[in-house]
Amino acid sequence: MNLLKNNITKIIIASLIFPFVMTIMGFLVTNKSSTSILQAIGDLAVFLVAYLLNAKYFRQKIHWFNSHKASAQLATAVPAIIIVALLDSPMLAVPDFKVKFEVIIICLLVGLAEEYIFRGVLIGLFLKLTHNNALGAVIGSSIMFGLIHMMNLKALPIGYVSAQVIFAAAIGILFGTIYIKTHNLSIVIALHALRDMFPMFSDKMVAQMSHTTFSMASLYVTVVFLLIALFIANIQLRDYTVKEAEE
Repeated sequence: MNLLKNNITKIIIASLIFPFVMTIMGFLVTNKSSTSILQAIGDLAVFLVAYLLNAKYFRQKIHWFNSHKASAQLATAVPAIIIVALLDSPMLAVPDFKVKFEVIIICLLVGLAEEYIFRGVLIGLFLKLTHNNALGAVIGSSIMFGLIHMMNLKALPIGYVSAQVIFAAAIGILFGTIYIKTHNLSIVIALHALRDMFPMFSDKMVAQMSHTTFSMASLYVTVVFLLIALFIANIQLRDYTVKEAEE
């Protein structure tokens, strides 16, 4: 029983919620169901399982929204907002770009489930593990966030997934920094959803993802992005002190 109370055990369990629930959902939902419905149901199930586990087991305080010092929160989020905008804006020029309501809902549910676990729950657990080291907690949770994308190997080539893991870790560092400084999970949920939905507004882009092959150039770009994210996080968290009440 002491093993279950260990923070490392809690971190591992929290990190496995997403792949575990999605795997179970894959067995339970019939093949006749559309992929979008399966994705939505799966993400909602992930969130509910994580929410219940947090209430009874992890016991991490989740900062859903914070209306105080809005300008300071915006300043913290500016680097991530700029990066998301730069990544998403080229999609506006894609010929078959079309806003789809079901894509918006799916991406919001993905953002809700993943940010609740990897920012809301895991950062709190990593803060305890690292003795309130904010940057360490952000990096730790982001590594776990990147690693869960390995589950995409069942549908995507290893080259694409490798870059995706690094990219996810990098974007997780930016989102984690925002959450730990603003105490506002809503911001990172919205940014996460915006980052995911724009490529999905194009059927052509979605089709191309499944045929993406390994590219050293794309790997180099994601590594550079990771270094940039680490640089931004280090600057923003350098003089930041976690208070006991924030844990």
